[in-house]
Amino acid sequence: MKAIVVRPPSTGAEITDIEIKPEKLDGLSIKILENGVCGTDREIVKGLMGEAACPPGDRYMVLGHEAIGILEEDGKYLKKGDIVMPVNRRGCGKCLNCLCGRPDFCETGEFIEAGISGMHGFMREKIIDYEEFLVPVPKEIRDIAILAQPLSDLEKSFDEIVSVQRRMIWTCKDGTYNCRKALVVGTGPIGILMGLLLRSNGLMVYMANKREPTEKESKIFQTAGIEYINTEDDFSGVLMSGLRFDLIFEASGGTADIAAKSLKILKNNGVLGIFGFSSTGHAELSSEDLQKLVYRSIAVVGLINGQKPHFQRAMLRLSEWNTIWPEIMKELITKTVNINDKVSVMKVLESKGPGEIKVKITW
Repeated sequence: MKAIVVRPPSTGAEITDIEIKPEKLDGLSIKILENGVCGTDREIVKGLMGEAACPPGDRYMVLGHEAIGILEEDGKYLKKGDIVMPVNRRGCGKCLNCLCGRPDFCETGEFIEAGISGMHGFMREKIIDYEEFLVPVPKEIRDIAILAQPLSDLEKSFDEIVSVQRRMIWTCKDGTYNCRKALVVGTGPIGILMGLLLRSNGLMVYMANKREPTEKESKIFQTAGIEYINTEDDFSGVLMSGLRFDLIFEASGGTADIAAKSLKILKNNGVLGIFGFSSTGHAELSSEDLQKLVYRSIAVVGLINGQKPHFQRAMLRLSEWNTIWPEIMKELITKTVNINDKVSVMKVLESKGPGEIKVKITW
């Protein structure tokens, strides 16, 4: 079958014909319809993802952890012709969390992840997978459902943040989160989706980047009632304004010092959620900084990877947004390329295009 393959830690990707032994002989056959492209895919292609690893015994790995496909046979609950999304992380089969369906909290670190580490990904014509790892896609959101994979990570992230904040009374007097202020640092696809998620949960949301917003970003933020802050001055303007936040969600993927700088604009009892990976730099904290972090009861939490319940919730969330913000949903898929257009496929795998939010590869 045709597939997009990589050979980590080497750089580059290629579209080629491969022959893979069925990983799951008793699984269901799924014809891939489309894949999403994200920063992780590009880091693997550029040889920058240290965790990337081929499946045992193979010298290459099929790329891709975001996919939508159509079932080619009946399952126990799903039927032939159903549109589904496969869950990308699989457990170690040893620790209690993985045995209970939560490999996002794998204790051994021996989990595998489609198209990232130890498991062939979904950028190929067909996969065979178990029904337990498949999430039904509502027909009403078929055109935007590829967003459910990254959104599932954010649904899980919000769960974690709320769980951490159960250490105190974090809801407002009316039982909502309407009085809480959140800052999302970074306006890439993860940042935008998290901003919308926080807004739909009632928080007052601010988005930040070291530039002015694009026209598309402005349209999205204004429609959703999100404020925008230009942080080209490294939060100095925010500090001087006196604006402080109950939650800061770091999604810029920029230099590591952004996390340290953002601590200064957190309220007492606030949460700094760090999603993804900083590309360069150091986050230095002095003894005084650490004392303030403790004295002010600041929580810092790393956030990554949702599981099947979060995928299901993401599908429902997209359906909700498609109703209340239809004009926003139209803006989120910014480019679609076909697998037969090799030049365009290689281009989107190598670099992010101007104004890009989510790119799809169709089969």
